[in-house]
Amino acid sequence: MTQQGGSTGSDIPTRTASEPENHDLREVLLWWAGLSIIAIAVWVVVSSLLLPKAATADDVFANVTVVVFTALAIPVALFVWVFVGYSLVRHRARVTATAGRPPTEAAPAIVATSGQTIAWLAITGGLCLFLVVWGLFGIYRGAQVPTKHPMIVDATGQQWLWTFRYPHPAPNAQPVTSQELVLPVNHPVQFDVTSLDVLHGFEIRAFGITLDANPGSIIPTEVVTPRKIGDFTVRCVELCGLYHSYMWAPVKVVSESSYIAWLHAASHGSAQGGSST
Repeated sequence: MTQQGGSTGSDIPTRTASEPENHDLREVLLWWAGLSIIAIAVWVVVSSLLLPKAATADDVFANVTVVVFTALAIPVALFVWVFVGYSLVRHRARVTATAGRPPTEAAPAIVATSGQTIAWLAITGGLCLFLVVWGLFGIYRGAQVPTKHPMIVDATGQQWLWTFRYPHPAPNAQPVTSQELVLPVNHPVQFDVTSLDVLHGFEIRAFGITLDANPGSIIPTEVVTPRKIGDFTVRCVELCGLYHSYMWAPVKVVSESSYIAWLHAASHGSAQGGSST
């Protein structure tokens, strides 16, 4: 039976196989690359404003890690979002005048070539390898032995304050306690952290230190070396009661001579918050 108009019986036009799909792929990749470059540039600028200033090499490495890992995550996330958004907008079903009529344009077939598959595996595998190498380098840095013998400072948390106990450099002198943390610049320090009552969280963000303060146990931190003179903060980062948000203490990194002078003054009870025990 011959149909009128020479029609083959189908109202849905067919596409040529390669050209439309290649155009779609080029267009979406251009959108993805452009948005990725813009987003990474914005993140690099904004990160310098959001991340706190670092006072130790460990925290510098931590800040760089945040910046690098976020910059790598941006194009990965945009790869998904741009492709999904482009597909929803570009290939959405068109509403027709006749109810029940199928879409007038066939969507392109989703077919991955062998080259695209190899590229996807190579890129994702390279990212994973980079993350592993970066992490191993961070572990290696943390395992380095400081050139100077570290000063040991006891850090004790209780609701809702911190107390610090310093060794006195003078022979047979009693240690010094204080409710502010004063440290000499360029001198390695290690904290022995504990709690007198409930679980607290000991954090000096500028030093790259975060550690639980557990009642009944003493946990040492890694050795850090303050490299910058300035004022910082110890905070409790574990919810510990009603006044948890007020549980913080000032940190001052000073010159070696200023630290010795402060320590001698504190041993005689004349430093702010300081007393000998």
